Amino acid sequence: MRQLCIFNKKTIFILLLFLLTGCGSSKSTDEMDDTKPIIENISNTVESTKTDNYYSVSFVETSNIKDLVWHDELSFKIPQIKDMPEERLPFEDTINQNITKAMTSWIGGKIINVDSVDLTITCHSNRYLSFVNSFIYESNHVDIINDYVTIDMLTGQRVYLNELVELNEDFVKYLQENSSKVKEPPQPLWQGIPDLNEYTSSELLEELKKCSYTQEELIQDGYYSLEESIGSLLFRNSFFLRDGMLVIILDQGGESFITLDVNDIEDFLKVNKW
Repeated sequence: MRQLCIFNKKTIFILLLFLLTGCGSSKSTDEMDDTKPIIENISNTVESTKTDNYYSVSFVETSNIKDLVWHDELSFKIPQIKDMPEERLPFEDTINQNITKAMTSWIGGKIINVDSVDLTITCHSNRYLSFVNSFIYESNHVDIINDYVTIDMLTGQRVYLNELVELNEDFVKYLQENSSKVKEPPQPLWQGIPDLNEYTSSELLEELKKCSYTQEELIQDGYYSLEESIGSLLFRNSFFLRDGMLVIILDQGGESFITLDVNDIEDFLKVNKW
């Protein structure tokens, strides 16, 4: 049964590679670095409508990060920022360290192979950098990883859903009573909008709280963990940002997207609209 489940999710993952769009509708790879990819079939996408960013984004192979104990066994690209003003270079270094930690600190164990890596920047602005790294790996089994990370570019720290939105009964009630406010996912293929009324209010609130778990915390708390694995964290609750949008992901045997216009949820935001 587990093998069948993994097969189905691997099929879904192939479709997922065509899913995500970012802050705008145009794509650019102009800011990619010159490092040759070690893994084939990597799609690095940066999407943005912003023209006043005080930084740019490059892509760096983890094999070039020497303090990673597994850098000779597994390599994939992670985003790193560059081109900040000289006086902000220490801040740039802090942000890059936090990105590296978010995307690599939970990985450990024996890796046999990694394939189908897709790194997509979904929001690239002066306030937030939001991205997802998706890949299939083989350890003692085959699994799919969708690793969502959002960085607050004002503080340099990783930001979580419960820091952006009031996760409480009122927000849950709003979602369940205003399904018409939920937008269609970008480029919808297999994924859909979850039926939020399938949950009780307490159940939905618990699912929303899980969106703030990191990969590392999920492993430590016993979600999907397996021995000798870099982390069997298939689809999981999470979130990412787009320009003017918050996209909440709920695992319903696959990823279901709650896409919200920040203008519609202004009363629940803990931060300024983006």
